[in-house]
Amino acid sequence: MTNKQSPSFVVAISGPSGSGKTSLVQKVTGLLEDAVSFYFDDYASVSKYPSDFSEWIREGADPNQWETPQLLKDLQMLRHREAVSLPNNKGVIKAASFIVIEEPFGRERAQMNELIDFVAGIDLPLEVALARRLLRDIEWCLSEKNPEYLATYLKEYLTGYLSGATREMYLEVNARVLKNCDLALDGVKSLDELADETVAAIKTKLRTV
Repeated sequence: MTNKQSPSFVVAISGPSGSGKTSLVQKVTGLLEDAVSFYFDDYASVSKYPSDFSEWIREGADPNQWETPQLLKDLQMLRHREAVSLPNNKGVIKAASFIVIEEPFGRERAQMNELIDFVAGIDLPLEVALARRLLRDIEWCLSEKNPEYLATYLKEYLTGYLSGATREMYLEVNARVLKNCDLALDGVKSLDELADETVAAIKTKLRTV
């Protein structure tokens, strides 16, 4: 039976890889009363992304080419206060008053735009995001992989970052997100500051609707 309560309030946290989206999602979820976290990456196995980033950017970098039908379906259910099961048996997300979602494109994807109530975009220099990403990946390589794999991974990632389309993708997407977000965050601030600022802005918006 469908719950007749008002729809959940959906908060999207957006930013490039290494900007701290996941940490901010977790922190904001903890600060809001009756909130759950929801992650874009949990749906990678059931989504369709552009196979060639360079071509995608040359053709206009349309965020709608990142197709996540299961994520959209599950977010609709959560928004209507229905619990969902994550792909690949990753767990169940319960219904809650707030859904804090990691969504790299903010409200730039048409179907996602219809479901999002508030977007916080993390703005920071790409070299800071890159450094954070590499520190995270180094820790992952040393703990989960053979340490000898680390040099190969770093060479491949940085080569792709400089000569491929990764950097251009981050610049293009972040510019669009920040143009249409409800709150632009200074990503070099501490996690606590960013979370407090985000929650304060959410509460302000709720008072005006």
